[in-house]
Amino acid sequence: MDFDQLRAFINVVSLKSFSGAADKLYISQPSVSMRIKTLEQELGLALFDRSKAREPVLTEFGQLFLDYAQAVINLEDEFKNKLSTRNEEAIGMIRVGASTVPGTYLLPSILAGFKKSCPAVEFKINILDTGAVLEGIQNYDYELGFVGSRKENGKIDYLPLVEDELVLCTPRGLFNNDAYKESGIPLDNILSGNLLMREQGSATRQFWEKLLAEKELHLDDFFSITYFNSLEGIKQAVMAGLGISVLSKMSVADAADIGRIDLYRIRDMDMRRLLYLVCHRRRVHSLAVRLFRDYIVDQYGLED
Repeated sequence: MDFDQLRAFINVVSLKSFSGAADKLYISQPSVSMRIKTLEQELGLALFDRSKAREPVLTEFGQLFLDYAQAVINLEDEFKNKLSTRNEEAIGMIRVGASTVPGTYLLPSILAGFKKSCPAVEFKINILDTGAVLEGIQNYDYELGFVGSRKENGKIDYLPLVEDELVLCTPRGLFNNDAYKESGIPLDNILSGNLLMREQGSATRQFWEKLLAEKELHLDDFFSITYFNSLEGIKQAVMAGLGISVLSKMSVADAADIGRIDLYRIRDMDMRRLLYLVCHRRRVHSLAVRLFRDYIVDQYGLED
């Protein structure tokens, strides 16, 4: 068993493709297949279920072995990075998965600050829904993730990062009642509207549905619903007067500040939530990842 075999295995899993792994490793596809085959022969067990066509699917043993393979490769990377002790010498690519709100409205300023102290560290950022980010963390697609909800999983560590709040977003002047600014809008008053919603998998949507369930309500209780797979699409639709929505306050503050939309609390609803920094519990991180994580912990005054 050698590092080349392990890297081939990890890249096939991460990219879900033998040809994709070959391209990334700058070798031929037959070479990737041979490395995987030799590794399986040495282990005495199959890593991939070859009865499945199209996309490589891990066997139960392959899923177990993935954690150990990644740990070995991470230790190698860590050893190489240990040779460099100064922040400005920290190198490497950090792959980050982030859900829409933290990835768009929180992460850019974090990256800008960190790059001042570690300019040689590179990042690849994927903006996905929370479910896809958590799956990517579990499958070693990303070293770190930023999400808007937590789902208990023995493989993932959650570090509360910052508090966020959902607010009701309406077209400008839809509700002309100054009292609503103080006391919030009664939930019954908005059920007759056209609700603009994110897709399945969105942490914002999941949290909103949970709040409705606590009031024994469902999305279907609204007069009509229009679905978007883009937060920016929803913001533009609210500004155009298409309907109302419930969104993260940090994502719509800019539109509210210039008077394009109105923001309200919903009466008798606690719409606060936490945004989290997440990582794989068993993963051994490179120096670059550790420095980035430590920077975040320090900037937000977190207890690690």
